[in-house]
Parts: sequence; structure tokens; C-alpha cells
Amino acid sequence: MKKTFKFTDVSGEGWFSDNGPKLFSFYPENPESGKYPRYVKRGTAYRLSDGTFEFVENYWTRSRAMLIKKLPHGRLSKGINGDYILTIRIPEGEPSPGRIIYDDAMNATAALLNFIFGEDAA
Repeated sequence: MKKTFKFTDVSGEGWFSDNGPKLFSFYPENPESGKYPRYVKRGTAYRLSDGTFEFVENYWTRSRAMLIKKLPHGRLSKGINGDYILTIRIPEGEPSPGRIIYDDAMNATAALLNFIFGEDAA
């Protein structure tokens, strides 16, 4: 998926405070009340060596998948697009990873059949 960015150039004056809590303030040359919506986001701010300021927003979103079954080493969930997602986490150095995969896959299969077809499927 290709993202497109919309840029808006605003000229003005800003200042940055290093002492105490880190604070950056910007004051546009021509403030226009109500033109821009309030912007509150998590991200990373950069002050470059030439004094310019950049802010990069974090695009991490919370999973909107519906949990079907919590497994001993993973989870089975249904995504918002209707796909079923099986996640299995295996610790590094596990002596028998095949056994973990087999056990979780069998538990997930039973839970998925029960979820789709009801109580009589298991």
C-alpha cells in the first residue's frame, strides 16, 4: 500500500527550550483561527543541526482483530477483513519447537471449528 503525504507550508517563528522539560513552540506569521484542526499525536521530533524542526508521527495502531482463543504459545484471532490469524511464538533455544507448533495448531483447529460451526463441531 503506497502512502501519499499532504504537505502544508507555514512560515513563522519558533523556539526550543533545553532546560527543564523539553518544549518546542511555534508561532505562525499569519495565524488563522479555526483553519487547522487540533493536532495531538505521538511521534518523534527532530531538531536538525541547521536549526530546522521536523516531526514524524508514529503510525502504530492497536490491533482490531477479535480474539477467538488464547493458546499456550500464541493466539487465534479473526481480523477485520474476515481472515483467521494464527500466531505462535516459540522461545529461542526451545528443545522441541515442533511439539509446540503441533499442540498449538491442534488447539487452534478445534477452537476455529467450534467458533465457526458451534459446539457440535469439536
